[in-house]
Amino acid sequence: MPKPSAWPVRTVRSVPLLRLTGADSLRFLHDQTTQNLNNAPPGHLRRSCAVTATARPMALLDVLVDTHAAQLVVVAGDGLALHRHFDRHLFPADQVTLLPMTQTQQVSLLGESAAALLAAEGITMDATGAGWRSVSLGNAQALLLRGTDFGDGVPGLRLLLPDPLSLPPWLERCPRLTETQVELLRLQQGIPAWPNEINDAFNPFELGLAGAVALNKGCYVGQEVLARLVTYDGVKQQLRLWRSSTALEALPEDNLIQGDDGTRAGVATSRLALGTGSVGLAVIRRAWLGASTLNLGHGTISLSLPAAAQFTGLT
Repeated sequence: MPKPSAWPVRTVRSVPLLRLTGADSLRFLHDQTTQNLNNAPPGHLRRSCAVTATARPMALLDVLVDTHAAQLVVVAGDGLALHRHFDRHLFPADQVTLLPMTQTQQVSLLGESAAALLAAEGITMDATGAGWRSVSLGNAQALLLRGTDFGDGVPGLRLLLPDPLSLPPWLERCPRLTETQVELLRLQQGIPAWPNEINDAFNPFELGLAGAVALNKGCYVGQEVLARLVTYDGVKQQLRLWRSSTALEALPEDNLIQGDDGTRAGVATSRLALGTGSVGLAVIRRAWLGASTLNLGHGTISLSLPAAAQFTGLT
């Protein structure tokens, strides 16, 4: 990983983008996702989750609020499945038009100096606290987003560009992280991926996504289940970063993590082999969160809190 002194660095990936227009767009998203959107002013960006009625996450989203409209950046999830899900829940009386899903090129500039790099090209973010805005990049229109995919602790800005679009030379010159470096940063920060962590086996509180959940906004899909988890101390496991001094080439077939006595302690969800060992994410049961080491396959792993994970309902 390049040293912070070498930043800004960039990451590039294609992300699904959903667009809704119409007077009821925010109300619909307020009812269908976990974040409070009813009173969100245009220009704001709010991270949210789309969940099932049983509070299982379908997607992690960045909601770009506009006037009688919204755009959804699918940070993690199946964009087409989410589009079909929203389409099934729209009623004829809803003043909402769900436009076809598109793929857009996301260029993330990581580091405190990302804003200065963009400002040198005449691209700036509104200082009033807005989360996104439209900008020009040569002859193309782009969206500028505050923040990165990697949560708190990794500052920066994102550009959403038409896909495909050749990057301008000044952006190409910015060092690009390798796929391994991007995945390592995701794991260290504890950002859930689909389908590794974003699936029907977990809920947002177990995955460290409490910051994307509003419990005081009234009824929405999955709200009753999420409220009970907090009220009745029902969150029984949490996401953890695991490390091993052994370069695990693959996870066990059952992904099972065990204590020294063979008891099930959790399940590994992601793995990255490095030259000095392995690292990954796991969801660990409450009784084992304080364990100094656990067993994964034929190796031993240590646990730590991911840097950007936010939890509630379990201490």
